[in-house]
Amino acid sequence: MKQGIKIFVIFLILLSVVSCKQKETTDKWDDTIHSGVISIACDENFKSLMDKEIQAFEAHFPKAAIFPIYTSETEAIRLLITDSVRFALTTRDLYPKEKQSLDSLQLNPKKQLVAFDGVALLINTQNKDSLMSIPQLKRILNGEITEWSQIHSHSSLGAIRLLVDSKESGVMRYVIDSIADKNRLTSQIYSLKNYTEIIDKVCEMPNAIGFVSLNALNSLPEETQQKIRLLRLSTKEPATLKNSYLPYAGDLMQENYPFWRPIYVLLSDPKSGLSSGLSVFLGLHVGQMILMQEGLLPVTDPQNREVRVIDAYPK
Repeated sequence: MKQGIKIFVIFLILLSVVSCKQKETTDKWDDTIHSGVISIACDENFKSLMDKEIQAFEAHFPKAAIFPIYTSETEAIRLLITDSVRFALTTRDLYPKEKQSLDSLQLNPKKQLVAFDGVALLINTQNKDSLMSIPQLKRILNGEITEWSQIHSHSSLGAIRLLVDSKESGVMRYVIDSIADKNRLTSQIYSLKNYTEIIDKVCEMPNAIGFVSLNALNSLPEETQQKIRLLRLSTKEPATLKNSYLPYAGDLMQENYPFWRPIYVLLSDPKSGLSSGLSVFLGLHVGQMILMQEGLLPVTDPQNREVRVIDAYPK
């Protein structure tokens, strides 16, 4: 009980400080730091996380009503820069032109790092080849390796099929920029509508590899869980159980798992309304505990890596 009161008091102090620093503006939004009705935009890969964060926030502040729009990362940012929302959860910062758009509206865009996420590679349980090195994966992405037998001679799975979600998604951008190093991708990569389609297809296709956020795998039905598993990745060749890792928080913190990315709140809330209240909540104890329970790596632990490192995508 005392802990809850302490969190509440800290929350109010932080938001009061932020509010005092803002100039009064005429604004179409009438929400306050802990009340009102707003919509927010969120990369759909983080639906499980944001549903729980909103539930906890609204429990602390009953006069608040937050309606999430789960969509692609590109669309979430578009909603932000058109002032349709003032809070977007994404895995990248705004580009210079996007910042200029918000500056022109006097919306004072901000970026807040809230967690680190692992990009998971999902395979069917019928696929017994659960280890892969990064050099092998890069050769698959550029089309040099096209068959499972080129990785393991005993494999009878045939052609490798790579599955990603929307071309406007953060995961797809990460695959292109940070895994494939912006090289041309193989013709055996297929873009689906969203991460749920990827999971369904991996359940059906023993020869598939699906790229998803680890958070997208939370709260799956038991029947689905029995049909899929994660591919263990190694920076070394050959990949072995000892040098291969999964995208869990502990191995993200130790930088053992190679594919990780930041999770940001992008904020355009000049009067410190409900969007600002939610962003502060994500950085406090309760919000960070929910992030950790969702399998993500929170930022408040002093053992976490420095932000300046995470902002540069690994090669």
